[in-house]
Amino acid sequence: DFVDLTGVSPVQVAEILTQRGLEVEAIEPQAKGLDHVIVAKILERNKHPDSDRLSLCKVETGKGVLEIVCGAQNMKAGDHVALAQVGADLPNGMKITANKIRGVLSHGMLCSTDELGLSVLDQKSEGILILETKPNIGQPLTQFLGLNDTVFDIKLTANRGDCLSHLGLAR
Repeated sequence: DFVDLTGVSPVQVAEILTQRGLEVEAIEPQAKGLDHVIVAKILERNKHPDSDRLSLCKVETGKGVLEIVCGAQNMKAGDHVALAQVGADLPNGMKITANKIRGVLSHGMLCSTDELGLSVLDQKSEGILILETKPNIGQPLTQFLGLNDTVFDIKLTANRGDCLSHLGLAR
């Protein structure tokens, strides 16, 4: 917001900051681990045939319909949700594969904020993330949530008090 960084890569920003006497310890994309997570719409939610606590959901991905086995109970048909597709490596360390759960093949996972690394530190999620506004089905979740930025971990020395704020760093 304070500096025009159009056309400048995060690595170049880190080099510029280092040349100005600031030590950049880490550069991380804000959306790390959310590469294969998209917005999906629940078309149907039915009871799992072999379990009282699981649901069998049919979800629209924008490229077709998938069956997902889900343990959460807070969703219904028509809800827009976060779907981790097969191949996703989530921030909490889970690797998503197509798995049989009680005899039914699940082609992904409907995710909570905890599983996506988006929960507030002192709050546990009560179920899967329900997206209140109606996003485009198949849209990357990071694009919908505006998580297309980079986080810099900067180590400051005692003599650089001028860089203890966003505005000071921009200057």
